[in-house]
Amino acid sequence: MNKRFFPIILLVFSLKIYSQDILSLDEAITQALSQNYNILLSVNDKEIAQTANSWYAAGKLPSVTANGVWNNSITNLLQKLSNGTVIERNGNRTSVINLNGQFSYRLYGGKRVFIAKKRLDIQESIAEEALKQDINQVVFDVTNSYININRLIKQKSAIQETISFFEERSKLSRSRFEIGTAGKNDYLQSQIDLNVQRNNEINLTNNIALAKMDLNQLLARDPNTPFEVQDIIVPETLPTQAEVMEAIESINPQITLLRYNQQILEQNALEIKALQKPSLFANGSLNFNYNNSSAGFNLFTQNYGPQAGLSVSVPLFTRALANQQIKINALDYKNQGLQIDALKHSLQSSAAESYQNYNNALQLIELEEQNLNIIREHNNIAMERFRKATITTVELRQAQLNLVEAQNRIINARYILKQSEVRLLYVMGRLIQ
Repeated sequence: MNKRFFPIILLVFSLKIYSQDILSLDEAITQALSQNYNILLSVNDKEIAQTANSWYAAGKLPSVTANGVWNNSITNLLQKLSNGTVIERNGNRTSVINLNGQFSYRLYGGKRVFIAKKRLDIQESIAEEALKQDINQVVFDVTNSYININRLIKQKSAIQETISFFEERSKLSRSRFEIGTAGKNDYLQSQIDLNVQRNNEINLTNNIALAKMDLNQLLARDPNTPFEVQDIIVPETLPTQAEVMEAIESINPQITLLRYNQQILEQNALEIKALQKPSLFANGSLNFNYNNSSAGFNLFTQNYGPQAGLSVSVPLFTRALANQQIKINALDYKNQGLQIDALKHSLQSSAAESYQNYNNALQLIELEEQNLNIIREHNNIAMERFRKATITTVELRQAQLNLVEAQNRIINARYILKQSEVRLLYVMGRLIQ
C-alpha cells in the first residue's frame, strides 16, 4: 500500500518544490525595487535632499549665539603710579566673568533667502525625479533580462525537439550504412548535424545560466540562486504615437531631470545677482562683565545690559566676477537646453524604431506561425519518406534545418515584439507605474 502511493507523494512534493522556484516578472521587479543598490542609493539621496530643504538652510532664521568666559588667575603685581605710589603684592588673585548673548537677523538681502529656498525645493524635486529614473531603468533592465531568459529557454526547448529528429535520422543512416544500402558519407553527415545541434543545446544551457546570473545581480542576490521564469504575455494594443510623444514631453524622468537642472541654473543666476545687493541686519546682544582683583588700580568692575542696532553690508568691486559667473551660468543653461533637445530627439527616434520593430514582428509572427506548421508537416513527411528510402539524406537534412530556422525565427520575432513594447514604455517613463 505504501509502495503504491509513494510515487504519487514524490510527484506532488517535486511539483511543490518546482513551483517555489518559479519567479514571475512582477516578483522579479518587486525584489529589484526593494534590494537593487542603485534604488537604495537614490532613496537615500532623496532623504538627504528632503532633510536639507529647510528655511534654516536657506538662511531665513536669525543667528543666535551665547558665549561665556570664566577665568581665574594668580599673579605677582608690581605697579608704579605717576604720583610715585608703588604697589607690590605677590599672590594677587583675579577673577573675570564675561557672559553675552548675540542676535543677528537679515532684514534685507536682495531676496537671496527666498531664492535659496526655491533652489532647495528644486533640488528635492531632482532627487525625487532621479529616483523615478532609477526605478524606470531598473524595471527596464529586469524586464529585458527576464524576457531574454524566456527566449533562450524556448530556443533550448526547440533545439531539444529537433535533436530527436536528428537522432532518428542518424540511427537510420547508420543502419543503412551497416547493411550496405547507403554510403558512409550520409551517416557521417547525419552525425555531424546531430553534434551541431547538441553543441547548440550546450551553448544555450550556458547562455541561460549566464542570463539568470545577470538577473540575480539586478535583484541583488546570490548569482547562483536557482529559479524558473514564466511565459511572457504581450498586450494586444500599444500606446499611440501621440501618447508616446506627449509622455516624452511631460513625464519622461530624463527630460524632467534636465529641465530641473535648468531651473537650478536660473536660481543660481538670481543668487549671484542678489549677492551684489546690500544687506541690512538687525543686531542685538545682552552682556554681563565682571572683573575682581585683590590688588591693582581697579579692584572691582561690573557692567551688564542690552545692546541693539542696525548694520549694513555693501559688496564692493565684485561686479566683474559676478558678471563672469552669470555669463558662464547662461552658457550652462544653453547647454542644458541643447541636451534636452538631443535627448528628446533620441527618445523620439527610439520610439519610432520600437513601433517599426513591433509592427514588423507582428507580421513575421503571423507569417511564421503558418510557415512553422507547414514546415513541421513537411519535416514529418520527409522523415517518413526517409524511413521508406524514397528520399535522400540531403533532402531530409534540408527539411530538418528548415525546421530549426523556422523555430528560431518565430521565437526571435516574439522576443522583439515584447522588447519593443517594453522599450516604448521605458521611453514614456511609464514603467514606473
